[in-house]
Amino acid sequence: MLGDLPAFERLELTRLLHAEPDLRVVGSATSPSELVAQARRLRPGLVIASENQVAGLERLSRQQAVPVLLYSATAAGRVVPRELAQWGVADYLQPIPSKDHPEFARCRQQMVAKIRAVCQQPSRPTLAKRQLIAIPPSGVAVIGGSTGGAQAVETLVRALPASLTSAVLVAIHLPAHFTESFVNRLRRATSLPVVVGKPGTTLEAGKIIVAPGGQNMVVRSLVRGPWQSWHTDTTTETGPVLDEPSVDLLMQSVAHTIGRNTLGVVLTGLGRDGTQGAHTIRQHGGVIIAQDEASSAVFGMPKSVIQTGAANIVAPLHDIAGYIGRLATQLRINRASSFSSSTQFATR
Repeated sequence: MLGDLPAFERLELTRLLHAEPDLRVVGSATSPSELVAQARRLRPGLVIASENQVAGLERLSRQQAVPVLLYSATAAGRVVPRELAQWGVADYLQPIPSKDHPEFARCRQQMVAKIRAVCQQPSRPTLAKRQLIAIPPSGVAVIGGSTGGAQAVETLVRALPASLTSAVLVAIHLPAHFTESFVNRLRRATSLPVVVGKPGTTLEAGKIIVAPGGQNMVVRSLVRGPWQSWHTDTTTETGPVLDEPSVDLLMQSVAHTIGRNTLGVVLTGLGRDGTQGAHTIRQHGGVIIAQDEASSAVFGMPKSVIQTGAANIVAPLHDIAGYIGRLATQLRINRASSFSSSTQFATR
């Protein structure tokens, strides 16, 4: 995967690697946060990052252990600093000389050899160990919907920032056999990781977890050593309405577990699912957004939330991703205090 390299270098590297039978460029990223998000989604064997993306390498080493070559026009003969090495930087990569340069062919051969050598290095134990430590979310956004909800969620996640610090849980009334295709649609729409919620799936910053069709999903807390984490689980409990996955049950479990750092989003859909869950989130200090009538395919679910007074905000679909991103940013400061509280709880 390529980072924010000069256009000529990116083009030449892509041509160079695609000429090799076992090497290819799987993606690119321009910012430090996008570099992390793309690496988590694409899981490349090597990242070639630019020096202006160094700020994201520490986070990358914790979330997705992958070797890194650091592109630099001034790194000839330099030794990789210890701090960068701890973040997975194996070596520097210098610019490709112009085609009329006498060393053009030799430099290309050396570059391919260096890339192969780094790709073939076994993962360092320290990085592998760090990869197991998930970054806790600053908050949790629970998105629920029914008729027209799948398309609405796809539109919403397409607009979510790659640097999102909250976790996102999605519950749309779908049959079980549609879950995988729905998840694949969302994966194509965003660089954020999208997974099906299973027992034990950990909530992480920037991760989108989709409730499996035909089952009810909830969130539970878990204390490991000094840290508290949250994970999904399935339940045989039935919700206030018979539709599955239940938006009410998921929202209620998140409100009870996460508390005021919860954002509930009720999208287009028939019926009243999500209304009780929305009230529970409000009772715990969280925020509720209801999709407006003009952008809803069916206004039943958001209308119920609005009429019962549970909605803090009524917004068109295209504005909701912005609210999620801004709330996650506002809640980021709560992470430190949340960790402190978890530590005190775990050590009592």
